[in-house]
Amino acid sequence: MKIKFLSYLIIVTMIFSSCATSSYLNENLESLNEYAELINSFKSSKSIFGSPVATKNDVVIIGAHDKSIYFFDKSGELKSSYKTDGWVHASPSVLSDGSIAVGSYDGYIYFFSEEGKLKKKVKPGSGSMFTSIIELPNRLLVFGSNKKGVIFYNRQDSTIHTYPVKRWVHGTPKLIGKDKIVIGSNDNYVYILDNNAKLQSKFKTKGWIMHSGPSAISQTDFAVGSYDKNLYICNTSGKLISSFKTKGRIHGTPLALKDSKIVFGSFDRFIYFLKPDGTLFKKFKTRKKIVSSPIVLNDGTIVVGSYDKHLYFFSQQGVYLGSYKTKGRIFSTPIVLSNNTLVVCSTNGNIEFLRVKPHLTDL
Repeated sequence: MKIKFLSYLIIVTMIFSSCATSSYLNENLESLNEYAELINSFKSSKSIFGSPVATKNDVVIIGAHDKSIYFFDKSGELKSSYKTDGWVHASPSVLSDGSIAVGSYDGYIYFFSEEGKLKKKVKPGSGSMFTSIIELPNRLLVFGSNKKGVIFYNRQDSTIHTYPVKRWVHGTPKLIGKDKIVIGSNDNYVYILDNNAKLQSKFKTKGWIMHSGPSAISQTDFAVGSYDKNLYICNTSGKLISSFKTKGRIHGTPLALKDSKIVFGSFDRFIYFLKPDGTLFKKFKTRKKIVSSPIVLNDGTIVVGSYDKHLYFFSQQGVYLGSYKTKGRIFSTPIVLSNNTLVVCSTNGNIEFLRVKPHLTDL
């Protein structure tokens, strides 16, 4: 009888352990909701899919599907706005000269001062722009296009070089190391290019790279997510190092921590914490899919947004600290300002400026 009871106890314990993550979430979500407070908010008339960016002076720039580009101060007060002729789906970029570059579906790149004054606009080709822009040291701007190519635009002489691909390029470009541009495409490839738009190597996946950008793990190694449900760890020679399979598409850019652990979310509703070798360290279940990318606050706290309208807070060890319910589904990636203010956007057009409460940052 004692043996049967002991076996039953072991089974119950195992079941509870395997379900602990989701049960903890369901029972404690509301009680741990007050880990941030609203400072200010603004509502665009259309959805926001691009992520906000901030200058060194904490001016926040956000593009929206109402065709507008908005400029806010760090307290969330609107400074200015500019109307384009197309959806602004891409995330803005802050360039080395302090100007802000934003691509629009109207095919133009708009260049602004930090005060939101238009300095220039250029139309590099005939395609719509829906990826963010990266800047190379030689004044080249690199981005993806729906015209089936990776575009290299020279700001100095306005020349354009294109690396052609077979389908749209929707992945987020990143510079890995000193001179390797890595970008994923809807043709299921991750491309590694040099500064002259020449192919160095490429890596084949089984699904689209829709938004996920490469996250540097070292000078040569990076992690990237795919719609084939895998998180891949590769190097700039195009060699696969390891992969981790989830049960859902991976849309966001993974986060590489200082100790080389990797954090990312999946459409299967889980937030994953991987060891540097790509094996599972910990996972946490939310109520809806994860589209957004993880970020780190100034104190090291990890924040991940979900389609269930919540921001989730974790320690560097993957310990769940609490959550905050926003005003809408979180598609874009939040940002953190120098004073630890969080800026988060929703698909219903809401922009929220949040203060993280001291009892969270002290943990």
